[in-house]
Amino acid sequence: MAAAGARNPFPRYDPELALLVAAPPTGAGWLHEIKRDGYRIGAAVQRTAKSKPNKATLLSRRRLDWTKQFPAIAAAAAKLPVEDALLDGEVVILLPDGRDDFHALQNAGGRQDPRLVYFAFDLLYLDGESLLRLPLIARKERLAAIISASPPGPIQYSDHFTGEGSAFFEVASAAGVEGVVSKRATSTYRPGSRTADWQKTKCTQRQEFVVGGYLKSDATALAALHVGYYDSDGTTFRFAGKVGTGFQTIEAALLRELKPLSRLTCPFATSARPTGKDFREAIWLTPTIVVEVEFLSWTPQHHLRHPSFKGLRRDKDPASVRREEPAE
Repeated sequence: MAAAGARNPFPRYDPELALLVAAPPTGAGWLHEIKRDGYRIGAAVQRTAKSKPNKATLLSRRRLDWTKQFPAIAAAAAKLPVEDALLDGEVVILLPDGRDDFHALQNAGGRQDPRLVYFAFDLLYLDGESLLRLPLIARKERLAAIISASPPGPIQYSDHFTGEGSAFFEVASAAGVEGVVSKRATSTYRPGSRTADWQKTKCTQRQEFVVGGYLKSDATALAALHVGYYDSDGTTFRFAGKVGTGFQTIEAALLRELKPLSRLTCPFATSARPTGKDFREAIWLTPTIVVEVEFLSWTPQHHLRHPSFKGLRRDKDPASVRREEPAE
């Protein structure tokens, strides 16, 4: 913390990440939150001049400026009762039943959609003071006070449950949400790190993959996407299967994005690539587009079983996409 009268420098947004686990942690000392189905966003609120309102900048997970994508949320953040602050949270489209709609979020960028909500779950900096070394529960208390003192709007406090994690997970699964994030109540914030202090448990099998090619059913129709992931070395690009459902509503727009990326050679590793007709008739791509896919399970051949396209992930770096497996 800064000495009396001194100000800590405004931090860079470098979000802490959660470790995938098979089941929520047990025992006391954990805060359990709903895992939202949207875009991870940092809201940086900074002073401009005493006579002018604050300025808010929305930053993606890769620290790209996404303020123009969600102008109503940026405007609401600028009106928070702070001199300057850095919030961590997630932008979603919130349905009346409380679930998120990631499909609808794909088309919401730049629009004043009243269903857009920013669920703030952490506070990293406030009025010249760095909060990174404070316990999570203390950071959330300050965050809740700021949001409760603000007029109603698209910024909402992400509440938590402090009971047994397995009970919360059962309720979340029954409600049809993506999953649960469990955080150690006493943990400090570790920018850019993925540790056991934050653990995510998924209600459904779902993760990001990189598109390495596609198949067409005729001259204009998209039949399937060839998707893959990188090994831990970051260089070996492995084929995970083909995704043939879920993209029909955005098929034309998706094809327009894919076509400029075409190449002559298969980007997948020789030992892990499509075979037969899926190889001969594929249109190969430079692997730069990240998509989110829901699936039933992995096959013994390390391919996706019953995958379905859920949306584009413009906030994710393709080079960082790995096969997600629960940690011990």
